[in-house]
Amino acid sequence: MSNDRLLDRCQEALDLARKHGADQAEVFGEATRTITSTVEKDDLQISKSTQETRIGLRAFIGSQVGFASTNDLMQLEKAAADAVTLAKASPGDPHNVLPEPADSPSVEGLHDPAADAFSTADAVQQAIRMLEAAKSVDPRVIVGEGEFEAETRRRVLVNSRGIEAEELGSLFTYGVLTTARDGDAVSNMAFRFDATRNVGDIDVEPPARQSSRDALGSLGAKPGESFKGQVLLDPYAIISLFAPLQFQLNARNVLRGMSRWKEALGESVATSEFTLVDDGLLAGGVATASFDREGTPHRRLPLIEGGVLRSFMHDAYTAHAMNATNTGHAAGSAGRPPAIGPTNFTILPGEVAKQDLISEIKRGLLVTRFSGNADPVSGDFSGVAKAAHLIVDGKIDRAVSGTMIAGNVFEALKNLSGISRETERLFNYTFPSLRLEDVSITAE
Repeated sequence: MSNDRLLDRCQEALDLARKHGADQAEVFGEATRTITSTVEKDDLQISKSTQETRIGLRAFIGSQVGFASTNDLMQLEKAAADAVTLAKASPGDPHNVLPEPADSPSVEGLHDPAADAFSTADAVQQAIRMLEAAKSVDPRVIVGEGEFEAETRRRVLVNSRGIEAEELGSLFTYGVLTTARDGDAVSNMAFRFDATRNVGDIDVEPPARQSSRDALGSLGAKPGESFKGQVLLDPYAIISLFAPLQFQLNARNVLRGMSRWKEALGESVATSEFTLVDDGLLAGGVATASFDREGTPHRRLPLIEGGVLRSFMHDAYTAHAMNATNTGHAAGSAGRPPAIGPTNFTILPGEVAKQDLISEIKRGLLVTRFSGNADPVSGDFSGVAKAAHLIVDGKIDRAVSGTMIAGNVFEALKNLSGISRETERLFNYTFPSLRLEDVSITAE
């Protein structure tokens, strides 16, 4: 669907909401074309191409809000009427507001015109290339899962306060999950990912080969050892382990009294070397866009800077309720009301090479992946260290299996002893390796 046509339909839905009695309204439209080609168990699977246009509408009657969504553009009036009916039946809340209009920045590089001609055959070719690259490393490698996805998306946001925002983006994402088998010995699973917005920058082979090398590295792992000491977390392990950070920084959870940091703005919550930024304008970022789900401009936002808590992630509701600045973190699709979520979540790198961090460890554990639970409120975590390696006297000694790690995320933040200068990206997260102290390591 052309941008002009989607904008026109969103404006039409806005007028229909007013016609049916809404005092204010917001309409968010998305027109998406997605091509997916998948690999499973060393074999190419069925590829598919889908197109959908969906419009979501929030109707406000005083402080009451109702939401309706449709992917049938002949049903816009029904969706508008439904949203108004639901608003009338909903409890009021004085913080149900629409954001103030503001100029969105012009973000370069969101859309590659060559993406419009990218075909299913092109996606299949990339998936095959990814499979072949992974298998070329060693015949013992098994590609359990792999996916190449190409997406173009038009976004339009209009509301009755005068916001009118629109943009077009392209995105290519690809990831590979591998294992290795040698006789009866089976490795841990390994996963690698990358993404780009430009057709010419697609390069599926490096992550595919690295995934294979990671899997081979844990082949023949033997039982580990039990001790309390240092753990070096690779970026892929940090994502699962540090999930409580996202929960604590969500202003909705602050309002609910569920964030331990609700009174901690301006206070130290981590070591002074630790800085966490959410940057909706990051060049080449998977979640980069000029505006959020409510039409508020994106920006670069330090959340924790030099170990000090600087901000929470806000949308229009929480900003109004907490008398704070709206940080542009309304997230979601046209299929549901907006919620709060990150854009490009980034832990800034340190100045020390990962290998140097390893060389300083007398006895510890390198963890590439983590499979377990991290409580979002308490911060307590426990689970299995996947693709883990024992570190002895500053060197990687051997791969270990059946090893558990346990500790507390918030204590770990204050006791970090190293941040690598190398970083890796997984979807919209970019992290370095982090060295944690006093982690309980238990071997089966």
